[in-house]
Amino acid sequence: MIRVVVCDDHAMVRDALGRMIGAESDIEVVGTTDSAAATLGLLEMYAVDVVVLDVRLGEESGIDLARRITESHPGVRIIMLSSVRSDGLLVEAHETGASAFLLKTGDTAGLVSAIRDVAAGRKLISPADLRIATNNLEKNGVGAIRRLDANDRMIAELIARGYSDKQIAETVYLGLQTVRNRVSRMLSRFDKENRTQLALLFNEHALELHAAGATRS
Repeated sequence: MIRVVVCDDHAMVRDALGRMIGAESDIEVVGTTDSAAATLGLLEMYAVDVVVLDVRLGEESGIDLARRITESHPGVRIIMLSSVRSDGLLVEAHETGASAFLLKTGDTAGLVSAIRDVAAGRKLISPADLRIATNNLEKNGVGAIRRLDANDRMIAELIARGYSDKQIAETVYLGLQTVRNRVSRMLSRFDKENRTQLALLFNEHALELHAAGATRS
């Protein structure tokens, strides 16, 4: 019997997935959750084989949770679910140790098949897809975003929110000139002509920016 936990912050989706997956004769859904704490609690209580995990969990990150599960329960396989096709999310899912990355637009039969495959130890994130995603990220500048150090990442997040250099300096406790120098380097690094273009880039890739922070924390 394959023991599964479903984690999704949308109650209807969570309950529907739990019912459909649990209807299989060889799969037992030991619990459905909507948070990191509840999911980790179930992993302490049961010998879980697979966690089906949404990449977005309200105020929390499914990517962060996947990383915690891999660290504390290395024998548990993880299937990441996403509403959108994203090169960044695919790469992040792979880096957390997830075995599969599936779109929510897929059918239940595909998810059930994936559960059986990953429970048997198979990896469903193909090296070819991973190479394509990584190359796309580099072309779009996202690879550089993911390599930002902690201070530049914080500054980038504040630029995306429209903060001025002075407001950034006060928020991250750096000197005003230091902030200006870092912003100037980012304009050059990302080949942007002005601050507005930089803010648009960081807004477009806010999830990757956040994920880069989680990777380094």
